Order: sequence, then C-alpha cells, then structure tokens
Amino acid sequence: MGLHRVVEPAGVLPQAAWRLDASREIAANEVRIRVERLNLDAASFRQLWEKHGGDGDAVRAEVLEIVGTRGKMQNPVTGSGGMLIGTVDEAGRRSPLGFKPGDRVATLVSLTLTPLVITDGLARWDGRSEQVPCDGYAILFARSIAAVLPPDEDPQLSLAVLDVCGAPALTARVVSRYVTDRQRSGDSRPVTVAVIGGAGKSGSLSLAAARRAGAGRTV
Repeated sequence: MGLHRVVEPAGVLPQAAWRLDASREIAANEVRIRVERLNLDAASFRQLWEKHGGDGDAVRAEVLEIVGTRGKMQNPVTGSGGMLIGTVDEAGRRSPLGFKPGDRVATLVSLTLTPLVITDGLARWDGRSEQVPCDGYAILFARSIAAVLPPDEDPQLSLAVLDVCGAPALTARVVSRYVTDRQRSGDSRPVTVAVIGGAGKSGSLSLAAARRAGAGRTV
C-alpha cells in the first residue's frame, strides 16, 4: 500500500498524505519507473492555468514546487493529480506487478499517491497543456496498477485515453447490469443514461461506453 513512503502526517494512506518519501531506492516489492510524460488531471491544470492567468512559466514553476515539496503531484486546491507513462527502470524481486526493466507502461493509479521526482526542471514543457514531457522517476507499490503499452501506440493518445479509463469502465459495468436486470424482468423499455459533464474526455467516453453496453439513449 506504500505506507512506508508516507512522511506526513503519519498513519494515513499515500493519497491522503501531505508528503511522501520519493527516495530512488526501491523496496523488494516496489518498481521504479523512469518517467517520460505526465498527464495532469484536467481540473488541476485548469485551476493552475486560471490562477496564473495563462502564464505557462508560472504554471510550470508551481508544478515543480508541488512535486518538490510533496514528493508527488497532488494539486493542494483540487486534490487531484493525473497519471504518467514511462519505462520500467528496476523491479523489486518480490514485486507482484510482473514488470521487467525496459517495459513501457502507463500507470492506472493517480499521481496523488505515486512518489515522484522530476530531474529536468520540466525544461521541455511550456506549461500550456495538460501533457507534460519530462525526465524523472516514479515509484509503484505492490498494490499499484499499470498497463504495458503496445509498441506502436502513440504516447499522447495513451495518456488521453488511459487517464480516464476508470469512468467509462464503471459506466459499462453499471449500465450493462441495469439493462440485464430490466430484460430479465420483462421490461422492454429503452434505457436512458445521462452523463453530467459529458463534454470532457471522461464524459464523452462514458457516453460511448453506455451506448455500447445497451443504453437506448444517452444524454
């Protein structure tokens, strides 16, 4: 669970912690990722962008400050983080994740609970987009989740899709279960699914997932 990485306050899970230990050395059940690109949570980036009036340099400076201070990327205002892609640098001998050095992966757990260090000062990022090219490393715990990326998949597409993969997956499960229950009861009326905030990435994909799961109408 990564409890040993919590610096303060003591006794909480990594996501609830204010600061994590992002030391490079890994425990036997951890994995270290050389980070290639971050994808900041949309709400977090929007808050930073509006706070600094669209000043990309100021946004970049604050992201560096957050990561340097907290040992993770967790916007203190929105509480959100994002996810990352990178290459496995080292896997502990007791890690249950099954990764080996050289695997290119996308994390499916939030940056709010992922120890992170940025080593290049975000020199290649202009602070004007959610996707952040960078060098550094991150630590995955035994209970972290990540997916090996296909070699021919564009990293920017991977970030855009996998960043919100939980929402459409949950939508598909809930809608398909509801549709099945309606059919078993003999109710043939079409199912309508409403997604609030459907204009964003997660909302748009959730609408598509609901339609594929059997919804007769999505709004």
